[in-house]
Amino acid sequence: MSRVLPCVSLGLLVLLALEVSSLPLQDEPIDPRIVGGYETDVALCPYQLSLRRKAITAPQNAFSHVCGASIIAEDIAITAAHCISATVPSQWKVVAGTNYRNETDGVIVSVSQIIMHEQYYKEARYDNDVALLVLNPSLPLNNHNIKAIPLASEPPLAGAMSKISGWGTTTYRGSSSYVLLAVDVPIVSNEVCDADYEDYEDGLFNITSSMLCAGVRGVGGKDACQGDSGGPLVVNRQLAGVVSWGAECALAEYPGVYANVPNLRPWIDAKLAEITLLRKKLN
Repeated sequence: MSRVLPCVSLGLLVLLALEVSSLPLQDEPIDPRIVGGYETDVALCPYQLSLRRKAITAPQNAFSHVCGASIIAEDIAITAAHCISATVPSQWKVVAGTNYRNETDGVIVSVSQIIMHEQYYKEARYDNDVALLVLNPSLPLNNHNIKAIPLASEPPLAGAMSKISGWGTTTYRGSSSYVLLAVDVPIVSNEVCDADYEDYEDGLFNITSSMLCAGVRGVGGKDACQGDSGGPLVVNRQLAGVVSWGAECALAEYPGVYANVPNLRPWIDAKLAEITLLRKKLN
């Protein structure tokens, strides 16, 4: 999650030094996970992907889990823009059908193209925090533990229960989960969420229409965290959000913030149409 946190990743050191004490929930040296959740099975969230990266300067190293992602077609995944910003496709692989972080028991495929939202971070921090990944070869969808998830077209109502899953840290700046975890968290309206963040970091973080919030206000204890970035927030079996950012993890005062999939559907649908059209031309 691109947690507005002082969580340091090698690719963000310069940015941190210049201006931020909060970052998206991308983790590199620290591998974070779900807070206040429970162990689950990928067959219960078969759209879940582990997004793994290899540093371009260390080709001898293994690919390791950095973020989550979700399957939306046999050859298309969706993740957070902050997870893949300033990288190239050859640095990435996705793993489907696995319960374990950094194991190789699932189906492993390469990323052939990255399509990042052109207005990511333009109007506000972590605004439009979404990206599509074109996969090659396609994933073997099986309707069991590897399955595409439909995209929500209407924003969920405040109070609706969402399910978030991933291998992120179980506490802020904690250690990563070896097994896939999930947590159930209620949706918080954008108006309430924006008011909650009004004084955070001197008002530098705004909740925009491309964002969606979820959290147990006044209680905390349940949330996504570093390493969950890019992963799914699901409401009524549809992908409603992409794990994006937040103040630390699971704080009572600050809900978690997600890319708002229904709001971003015009961009997503347009890019999917472009991919389809290009394939027809090539064939």
